[in-house]
Amino acid sequence: MKKLILSVCMIVALGMAGTVRAESVVSKVALWPANRVLDALDVFSLSLGMGLGVRAELMATELCKGGIGSDTLAGLVKDYDRQYGIGGRNGWYWSFITVQQEKLERLSFLGSVKGYNIEYIGVPDVNDPIYDFYSGSRDYWRIGGALGLLVEGELYLHPVEFADFITGIFFIDLRGDDLNGDDYY
Repeated sequence: MKKLILSVCMIVALGMAGTVRAESVVSKVALWPANRVLDALDVFSLSLGMGLGVRAELMATELCKGGIGSDTLAGLVKDYDRQYGIGGRNGWYWSFITVQQEKLERLSFLGSVKGYNIEYIGVPDVNDPIYDFYSGSRDYWRIGGALGLLVEGELYLHPVEFADFITGIFFIDLRGDDLNGDDYY
């Protein structure tokens, strides 16, 4: 009798495991188009703001950047790690290749924009939580720039997000940001 009950429990458990796996595969396939669109949008950041300030910046990652800026502004944000909304920025910075100094605060007014404070001198540390691969507010590896005088625009490309987009075509989610069936239960 014990062997029969144990056998029935094992069959039920295996059947449930197969169902869970099948639902996971179905949700991955069903959400594949939406995830590819989101990953394609993640490849770039674009922001437009207005306020008091001046800024000019070009960068090829945080390790190689040049520019200067000081501003207090607010505007529309479409940034790294799916940050969308309205945010503000207050602070200043200067950068010459790898040597930098920055004192900057970003405020979140509306949406999923992440606020942060950053202040440092020298070379930015890739291990700083602000650059965390999965939950950081800024992308250490971004490429692009910003330009502004009272009206400011930023455009950055994110190589890591591009790699996530390419591998996502083959159902590999490098950043762990794809939608799945659990998001809808």
